[in-house]
Amino acid sequence: MNLFYKRFSNFSTYVIYAIFALMGILLLVDFLFDFSNEHYIFYIIGFLSMIFLGIFVFGRLTNYLEKKNEKWVIIGLLVACFLVKFLWIWFNRIPPMVDYARFYKTAVDLSESFVIDSRYVALFPHIFGYSSFLSVFMKVFGTSYMVAPVVNVVLSTIAMGCIYYICKKLAGVKTAIIGSLLWIVLPSQTIFNMYVLSEPLYTTVLLMSIALMIVIKDRLKNKNIITIVLYSLLLSILLVVVNMSRPIAAIPIIALAIWLYIIDTGHLKNKKLLLNKSVYFGVVIVSYFILSSLANQYVSLRLGEEIATTPGYNIYVGFNMESYGKWNQADSDLLFYYNDLEGWTANDVQKQMLEEAKERIFSGEINFPELFYKKFLSFLSGDGAAVGYASSVLDHPLRLIMISNTFYYFLIAFSLCGIVAAWRRKEKSILIIVTLFAIGLTMAQMLVEVASRYHYSITISFVILAAVGINSVLEKRQGLKGKSEMNGENPV
Repeated sequence: MNLFYKRFSNFSTYVIYAIFALMGILLLVDFLFDFSNEHYIFYIIGFLSMIFLGIFVFGRLTNYLEKKNEKWVIIGLLVACFLVKFLWIWFNRIPPMVDYARFYKTAVDLSESFVIDSRYVALFPHIFGYSSFLSVFMKVFGTSYMVAPVVNVVLSTIAMGCIYYICKKLAGVKTAIIGSLLWIVLPSQTIFNMYVLSEPLYTTVLLMSIALMIVIKDRLKNKNIITIVLYSLLLSILLVVVNMSRPIAAIPIIALAIWLYIIDTGHLKNKKLLLNKSVYFGVVIVSYFILSSLANQYVSLRLGEEIATTPGYNIYVGFNMESYGKWNQADSDLLFYYNDLEGWTANDVQKQMLEEAKERIFSGEINFPELFYKKFLSFLSGDGAAVGYASSVLDHPLRLIMISNTFYYFLIAFSLCGIVAAWRRKEKSILIIVTLFAIGLTMAQMLVEVASRYHYSITISFVILAAVGINSVLEKRQGLKGKSEMNGENPV
């Protein structure tokens, strides 16, 4: 039985890495063979140049920094991250517009009144999560447009610290330095900080959750039940915060369950470890649902009405064959038609939209393979959305889009190297959860409304895996160099 379990664990590990590899290969093929792109030659030259230059730069930088005092290296990276992100938002400013204006207005209202009147937020309660967080800072620093960008910069810097910790635990200091540098120079992440949006918040808290999972993993064998319960409660709190800002917490929870009970087989010969795992996951699940219910009641209290708990509209849009799952005016008009009906609550509206979604799904008019492939590309192909939202105030937006896309595919290419390295080592660490998050979020987006901006949080998977991949390439180069020197040859 144990032998079968281990073989199933190994098979599952390979499948997870294979699915991520397939995703990355599809994206790279779409990018490398998109001959219709009028800037194709510039993209290819930029991509190849970044590949070779990136290896050279990261090799030199990591060799230099690795020899320094780690405490000062971390401080230097954090300062560099803050300065890069801050200088961008300082010299590039834009007033909140469209969705970002909604976040801003809601935050202003929440900073001025405990109960606000906003049916739109009741329909889409995740708006409340980030807006309520931002409103705390607005109470202290005022309602300037710059409050959100500065908060985003601080969150981005905290996120870098989490990436350093996660990468170090997964693959050592060199990988941690590479991951931090990748995050610091990631163009789209830097640009997105200028907006009033929830992505920096929930992505940072998600990284904190993954870091905490590593902390718990290291203590599962030896710590007593009380300690594990406390850690589990803290993890569930972080996941509730994630879900309040973007309803995706189910993905890391499912990933955690897969890692605990399928991938990591340490409990097969250790009954205490199995007990501790069960307590750990049980407390996370129970406390998550209790806290989520309390959070929903709190949001309803502050909005003065019951909030929607069903994402009916998002599912309805997600299966629109004509728009390939993207926002469109017709679906939006239907939502507000139901919303305007007298006596209907926000929850009634979303439940009705779910019924409409079911009817659309089973209508027989949807070509599911075509829809999912188009949505997959809409979701993950290209990283220029951050520039597009502010093209009216940015100099040379086309150049910025090309830089963002080129660096994005650079990350994808080396994340595939990371997957290959993990595959060869039969890696069963928390790296599995990082990989599963990217897969899970992509699968979830196939069921709901899709937009390029929504892949923001997946970049943490790309960054961490790319750091592992770059480090593995550097180690191979250094190994080849060492062999050549031993043989009296000139290294290639």
